[in-house]
Amino acid sequence: MKAPTLAPVIGKIDPGGGAEHERAPQMAKMPWYPRDFASATRGWPLVARGAYRELLDAQWDMGDLPDDHRELRSIAIATPAEWRISWPFIAPKFPTGADGRRRNPRLEIHRRKAIELFKSQSAGGRAGNLSRWSRP
Repeated sequence: MKAPTLAPVIGKIDPGGGAEHERAPQMAKMPWYPRDFASATRGWPLVARGAYRELLDAQWDMGDLPDDHRELRSIAIATPAEWRISWPFIAPKFPTGADGRRRNPRLEIHRRKAIELFKSQSAGGRAGNLSRWSRP
């Protein structure tokens, strides 16, 4: 099985699975909260924690994840045996939306916040440039 191609576009920010209305910026940085991750995965096998992190990172990059288990396993870089151990822990963290794609709802909240911050900073930069370079 070949590895899936990761899309360079971010943007499906509706955790309900709705269509994207405007193109979102490519977000190079994903907020990461080690304490939250540790508490959410405490007691999990190490392989499940690793696969979960791989899928979170892939969702940030791709915008959403497929529902096909073989594709998910490939994205997580897990062997069939590792996937059998991991999937029961991971599955509830990535519900399938009405569009048939999987998303971690909490990651989508962080994505919305990151996009809002990006837009705010971008608008502030444009305003600063206008005031600096557009003198009468």
